Amino acid sequence: MKVVAAVRELQQEHGDRVDFVIVPAGETARRQDEIEAYGFTDLKHGLVAFDREGRARVKLPGHQFGKPEIEAAMWKVLSEG
Repeated sequence: MKVVAAVRELQQEHGDRVDFVIVPAGETARRQDEIEAYGFTDLKHGLVAFDREGRARVKLPGHQFGKPEIEAAMWKVLSEG
């Protein structure tokens, strides 16, 4: 399952508890400071899961992840807060 499809499915299942945001590639390219801050300098993109206070709790570089990894990141953040 592709990342966008997985996120949309999880949004439908858990949208009342979690806010999912997909940043388009063009916008990602303009946010180099964030890419560097999250450690995605080699792959230029990835997934970041934030807690309620806006702190990055899970960082998955690249696109080599799917629904199980996205869901695990979501549950990690929800379990912490």
